[in-house]
Amino acid sequence: MPDQLIHILSPQVANQIAAGEVVERPASAVKELVENSLDSGASRVVVRITGAGKKSIVIEDDGCGMSAADAELALQRHATSKIESSEDLHLIASHGFRGEALPSIASVSRFRMQTALAGSSEGVEVRVDGGGTTEVRPAPPRKGTRIEVLDLFLNTPARLNFMRTDKTEDAAIVEVFRSLALANPSVAMLLELDGRKRFDFSPQDERSRVMAILGGDFADNSIEMAIEHEGMQISGHLGLPTFHHRDSTRMLFMVNGRVIRDKQLLAAVRAGYRDVMFHDRYPVAVISIEIDPADVDVNVHPAKREVRFRSPQAVRAGVISCIRAAIEQFGKSVSSTTTDQAMRSMQYGGGATGAASSGGGMPRFASGDFRPPSSTSMPRDVQSMLFSSPRVAEPASEYGMNGQPDLGHPLAQIHRCYILAQTEAGVILVDQHAAHERMTYEKLKKQLAGKKVSSQKLLTPESLQTDGKTAAWLHEHAEELQPFGVELEISGDELFLIRAVPAMLVREPAVELVAELVESIMLIGADSEADGRGLGRILERWLGNRACKGSIKSGRLLSHEEQEALLREMELTPNIAQCNHGRPTYVSLSLNDLDRLFGRKE
Repeated sequence: MPDQLIHILSPQVANQIAAGEVVERPASAVKELVENSLDSGASRVVVRITGAGKKSIVIEDDGCGMSAADAELALQRHATSKIESSEDLHLIASHGFRGEALPSIASVSRFRMQTALAGSSEGVEVRVDGGGTTEVRPAPPRKGTRIEVLDLFLNTPARLNFMRTDKTEDAAIVEVFRSLALANPSVAMLLELDGRKRFDFSPQDERSRVMAILGGDFADNSIEMAIEHEGMQISGHLGLPTFHHRDSTRMLFMVNGRVIRDKQLLAAVRAGYRDVMFHDRYPVAVISIEIDPADVDVNVHPAKREVRFRSPQAVRAGVISCIRAAIEQFGKSVSSTTTDQAMRSMQYGGGATGAASSGGGMPRFASGDFRPPSSTSMPRDVQSMLFSSPRVAEPASEYGMNGQPDLGHPLAQIHRCYILAQTEAGVILVDQHAAHERMTYEKLKKQLAGKKVSSQKLLTPESLQTDGKTAAWLHEHAEELQPFGVELEISGDELFLIRAVPAMLVREPAVELVAELVESIMLIGADSEADGRGLGRILERWLGNRACKGSIKSGRLLSHEEQEALLREMELTPNIAQCNHGRPTYVSLSLNDLDRLFGRKE
């Protein structure tokens, strides 16, 4: 056996190992190269992709460029212009800083770079094939830098085997480009995929770039919010709770201008939206955090996708505060897409003959005229309310300007489920169960936050039989139920007596009510949140479900006075636009919407 088994890897092998960390897929190479362009001070960046980036990646910019000496040196590992000492690692303000991207990419591709210093009379071209010898030759002068990456992973076929379909790799490149464009609105950016222009952004302000990337619907269903929290500046473009997405890909984060993907921030945004959105839906939001570079470590991930905060709890609290401030301003706003869906559902279909169209809406007969369905009749009292001037009492001045309440006056209850109300601007349709669910929930939340949950003694205590694990927990933590208005008395090793429950939920089955509360606190823990009590998550899991079960049920007939009272209380309830599960509580149709629905307007 030889005396020496350990040896130093060749630079080529070392670069290929680094490439495995830095360049996971074509999108990773695009990210590193575009970030270099942005660090060079470019005002325009062009990205051209062929064959999902495996065949060709071309990046052109009009940045500061490089001299021949710097261009050659840039292909060496750990050659960088961003930092000089270890102290600089705590003050990083640029996208790149390690000096690994170019040599790593050049080691697994046929790499070409043309560049020149601004104002120089000559340029330089650098070529490297698969990590081999670096060739440097003169080139015509140019403004900025052009990098061409051909045959990515040409000498690492195993990595190619792990590539997804071209469509999937293109989607990853689009996502990287979109994120970088979002973080740099002042830079013009163009993306072409196989010769087709996918994005072409001119220099814009932040809001315009956000709306250009997330679409017009987001512009109509979002709000801007900015706060200062413990020295941090936290701002966001935050979507309405009823404007949500199926996954977290529409939650975007920037820290000091750097696009990141951070699980802690994802969790913070979901916590901010917690009690206004259904648990399997995700907010649409763009969050920007400006923080002292010394308080954030960007050198914790090979691809710089994650960061580590010196005080993660402070950052989390700040993000949640920003979102909740926005939610308070949302008020009674419902996503415009909810109204659009209602309009589409009510549009009549054409082309049917002899019977109603399968598309729904008003039946069209062969003669072309419209006739009411013979099987449907409308009660006279409903006809009277719908087609005559509404008979309503003179509203009190606090209901709104000009004596008109924000949510109008009730005209009818439809199928014992929905309330039709007339407003100054049109009509609204209220889901009585969803609305009352939110009102009940907000009352419980307010009482719990103020440590004043009204408790009601039971005339006859009810027995709660538990398993051994739950019983052991209750023997030590029974007092944690008291803030929720629940009084429990130990009656045996696994037997407990329920003495009192929250007054608002007194009609609920006491055993089921308390069992669910105990389960929630055991699962979540009263000390799991930053406030030391964990009330937010317990509210969501326990009180949210209880509020749902304790609310006005669909199918219950409401008198006109009860309908009026429901609307008035809705106006005073926070976050009333959606129930605890994120469903809209009402749909609003303006007079313009109604005119379009009946063909009066285009």
